[in-house]
Amino acid sequence: MSDNANDTIYAVATPPGRSAIAVIRISGGNAAKTPVLFSAPCPPAGQFNVSRLMLAGKVLDQVILLFMKGPQSSTGEDVCEIHCHGSRAVIDAIMVQLERASGFRLADPGEFTRRSFSNGKMDLSGVEGLADLIDAQTPAQLHQAWAQIDGALRTPVMAWRAELIEIVARLEAMIDFSDEDLPPVIEKNLRKGTKALITALAENLADGGVGELVRDGVVVALVGPVNAGKSTVLNGLAGRAAAIVSDEAGTTRDIIQIQLDLYGVPTIILDTAGIRNTSGAIEMEGIKRSVKAAANADLILVILDGSDKNWPEACDKIEKAINRQISQSSTNQRIVSGKSINDRPRLYVLNKADRGIVRANCSSEYKDKYNNPHDMLVISAKKQTDIDFLSTALAKRLTPLNHADSGVIITRQRHRQSMQIAHDALGRALTHDFQQAPELAAEDFRLAAGALGRITGEIDVEELLGSIFSAFCIGK
Repeated sequence: MSDNANDTIYAVATPPGRSAIAVIRISGGNAAKTPVLFSAPCPPAGQFNVSRLMLAGKVLDQVILLFMKGPQSSTGEDVCEIHCHGSRAVIDAIMVQLERASGFRLADPGEFTRRSFSNGKMDLSGVEGLADLIDAQTPAQLHQAWAQIDGALRTPVMAWRAELIEIVARLEAMIDFSDEDLPPVIEKNLRKGTKALITALAENLADGGVGELVRDGVVVALVGPVNAGKSTVLNGLAGRAAAIVSDEAGTTRDIIQIQLDLYGVPTIILDTAGIRNTSGAIEMEGIKRSVKAAANADLILVILDGSDKNWPEACDKIEKAINRQISQSSTNQRIVSGKSINDRPRLYVLNKADRGIVRANCSSEYKDKYNNPHDMLVISAKKQTDIDFLSTALAKRLTPLNHADSGVIITRQRHRQSMQIAHDALGRALTHDFQQAPELAAEDFRLAAGALGRITGEIDVEELLGSIFSAFCIGK
């Protein structure tokens, strides 16, 4: 980030390349002087005009100029926008002229948004929501990002923090007047309010990680023995021939992946090599990759050949191989729907139900091995209705679909960590004697308030800003 925050910054806010329209944004004290650099008048604040930009007495372009006076602007500073034609020659000429002008410089990545944050136009959770909006690929991601921008996280966090600050103030008063006893009703109300805050934090922490799942997406690995129909399932989910399907065993040698939108959750489906005993070096390598992919996936979809009466033995072999790999993957501890890597969710699919023998084969083993019948599906990957059924079952295991959108306020791991710190600090605060040791309780309340303040940027979060704003494009 450049040192001089008083500079007037500029950048192209639209994607590079040839286009009908391009937008160049300028923010800072000299923004109103921008049109003059091109022999054009600056429009009144809050208005726009159509002007010709001139350079060396020649027409450069006919553009729309907008001017917004700070603090009534997106950055809180004076802002000018040039909506020009998107030819490379026009954009380059405008940018060169701005580069030559005194007091102007090219913006750093995310600097427009950082100035908006610094000038109080949005809080840190809103900044993160804006970043998520720019990166959104599914409707669920889009709606979640706007909820963050509109205060789904900020509103409750600021209310909780305000209540904590009030409690700290009361405890500080007790410290100042330690020779006076605290009326029992006051202590009772303080403890009651603290318990309510702990409950509210606990309820939001127990959300199953829905917000993170929608924001980050998930990975599903298809594993199983050879010729179980994994590639057919993949093609069915993709709606196209993404993988080669053949009766020849070992057709899939390397991992094939597709991207899906499962009820708003961006999902990568991995088709892996069939697991079996083999002496072929290439196929053995493919099997190793299959097991590793499964161990690191967010959900393991075990595809079994239901027409083979030995499917339980095949399933056990696959489970043992995956569990060995999981035990070796101690460095990957990503939490998915509240589950660590050592408790990775599975869904079992008995494929080839178009062959009548499948249901007969699964009946006895099915009831003995799986306590929850919803953990195993019997389908025919050749039937679209069964593929749709599988898709719905996958989505339900990736995120609780009945979770109210308005109830999801945690979308990043740092939100969860800060709320957990606040929750734990409040729990400790209740263990102290408010009469005899109010300073100890006050310290825990301050820790909780500080943790919540880091979510919205109410307290110093300088170490976070560089990484957050660097993720934005230059013109944002």
